[in-house]
Amino acid sequence: MYKRLFTALIIIPPVALLIRFGPSYTLSLMVCAAAILGLYEFYHITLPQGGTGEKIAAITLGFILCALFQWAPYETINLFLVVIMITLFLGYAFSSKQLSVLPSRIGIIFLGIFYVPFLLSHITLINKLPQGFLWVLLLLVTVWVGDTFAFVIGSWWGRHKLSPQISPHKTVEGFCACFVGAILTVFAFKFLFLPAVTILDSFAVGSGIALFGQLGDLSESMVKRGGKVKDSGSLFPGHGGMLDRVDSFLFAAPFLYYFLFYKLFFGIL
Repeated sequence: MYKRLFTALIIIPPVALLIRFGPSYTLSLMVCAAAILGLYEFYHITLPQGGTGEKIAAITLGFILCALFQWAPYETINLFLVVIMITLFLGYAFSSKQLSVLPSRIGIIFLGIFYVPFLLSHITLINKLPQGFLWVLLLLVTVWVGDTFAFVIGSWWGRHKLSPQISPHKTVEGFCACFVGAILTVFAFKFLFLPAVTILDSFAVGSGIALFGQLGDLSESMVKRGGKVKDSGSLFPGHGGMLDRVDSFLFAAPFLYYFLFYKLFFGIL
């Protein structure tokens, strides 16, 4: 617990200051760096026997995808996903001699690019929205507080396993505590920084971040269990690797972006 708190305290404030006062592309560079490290860890788990060349090529495609989120329209991003799929099929079709493994390898490579760089880069899109910095900061703090509530309550009072096969230490009590921490955090942001946001929307945002954040956590746990590893890496003390640190954002960031986008589109936020 102390390692988690220490890591959060030395990471969140500098990140927030860099996003707020750095160049407009600062957050995008951070997201790119996190996505590339996370993608490397993902392939290390899912393709332990994979070739270095194919991993470098896939990570390069993931980096380009991250960059497009900063400088290209969303239509171009969707087009690039199609280009990635075609590139993978053609590349493997003309270079591989083991056709029996191609579907699974192509699936894993494409899943990694979609799962880490594509989903995580929605943080960049949130930053482009009106008051984007505040929403990004809200996402960061809400996920951290929700995870902390889940960890503390689950460790102290957790009795009912949430999904023992995927994550034996997660409990129903911790799952519920995450909602409490996330909702309280969003309401604090509403009253301090975002007074125009309604109480109903605050509740929806807090609940959504808690739900999708924990689903992201479980999805990464499922990947690790499939690869028979405890942590994706050892980059952060108390947290494991980069993928362990950003897993809660993989589903929570797209949820928050599309929630805000459609609220703004219909003129109700």
